Amino acid sequence: MEKRISSVDSTANRLELTARALLESEEKYRTIVEDIEDGYYEVDLGGNFVFFNNAMARMTGYSPQELTGMNNRDIMDAYNAGRVFEVFNKVYVTSLAARAFDWELIKKDGSRCTVEVSVSPKRSLQSQTDGFMGIARDITQRKLMEQALRESEEKYRMIIENIEDGYYEVDLAGNFTFFNDAMCRMVGYSRKELMGMNNRQIMDKFNAKQVFTVFNTVYKTGLPTKAMHWELIGKDGQRRIIEVSVSSRKNLSGEPVGFMGIARDITERKLSEKTLRSREEELRVKSLNLEELNTALKVLLRKREEDRRELEDTIMNNLQDTVKPYLEKAKKRTKNKRLTEILAVLESNLETITSPFSHKLSSKFINLTSTEIEVANLVKQGMSTKEIADLLSVSSKTVEVHRLNIRKKIGLNNKRANLRAHLLSIR
Repeated sequence: MEKRISSVDSTANRLELTARALLESEEKYRTIVEDIEDGYYEVDLGGNFVFFNNAMARMTGYSPQELTGMNNRDIMDAYNAGRVFEVFNKVYVTSLAARAFDWELIKKDGSRCTVEVSVSPKRSLQSQTDGFMGIARDITQRKLMEQALRESEEKYRMIIENIEDGYYEVDLAGNFTFFNDAMCRMVGYSRKELMGMNNRQIMDKFNAKQVFTVFNTVYKTGLPTKAMHWELIGKDGQRRIIEVSVSSRKNLSGEPVGFMGIARDITERKLSEKTLRSREEELRVKSLNLEELNTALKVLLRKREEDRRELEDTIMNNLQDTVKPYLEKAKKRTKNKRLTEILAVLESNLETITSPFSHKLSSKFINLTSTEIEVANLVKQGMSTKEIADLLSVSSKTVEVHRLNIRKKIGLNNKRANLRAHLLSIR
């Protein structure tokens, strides 16, 4: 009897220890479930919440009392409910857990968040599926960041694709890894042809050496370089001059992995600059020639003026020395009135020929005849029409005609200006 009692006590002890271990294990895993930041849930086959942790309640915005027994369709719209049903049904049919999938949850306050959910079958003691369980993680911020990143990438992709200048990215060896359509048009290669092509394939050795030097400097210093010029050889063999900027391209760890920049075709601009320089040089040479010619003309004109003055002085001196003395002697010795008058006209004509006024008048009004210049000279001296007529042995009417012609030719026709006063004003 004592042995039997002892056996019963031993079994009771084992059961007590097992129950205690079970409680401890349950408490351990409950603590783990409650302490994790992600939501843990269990639902029955109808989708009603039967168990969940505090993180799941906080995620939905409902209290544990409100969430208990609530159907999962109550926290999502029809579209998401259909997606969730498909996943849960597949897990039920296959008995295979579903990896994380995304769906949109509607919180108690009406706001929405995106959750990433895993689903596993929940089995009874008889190993039959009687519900589902899994982990739910709020990935709203991650989704927003991904959306912002996609929008940013799309925005800058559109900018790069729509700019007229070429955009390029190459690895450290100079192989093209990314570029826009403008870059393809510039080199004449298709996207498929240009992808992976080395930049040395579109330039000669001289330009390749220049480009290597610049890229190597950017790699060592990490500093971008502004526009540099090099010659590109297109697919058609034509050479183009391009203006290129170069910046270091780095990975997320900040290590250089290649280069990027903008390429602008400046061939036409360079040709225009060359043409402009050539024309400027031509104009400079022509201007220099004109200056030399102008200098020569000035020298000639100055020499001509000097010769003219010298000739005038010679004539004046000759008249004074060889003509006028004999004219004066003739006037004193003759007693013939008619001869005296002729000598007076001769003297007047000589005065007219040598008069500076006559030179000025004839140069200013080249359409005046020699007689008109002579009459004008006598008018300037204050002689009347009759006196001029007597001196020149012509009628007064003839002198009047000359005076009218003079007025017309010097711009006094139909004006009341005094002819003598006007002639005196001529300098």
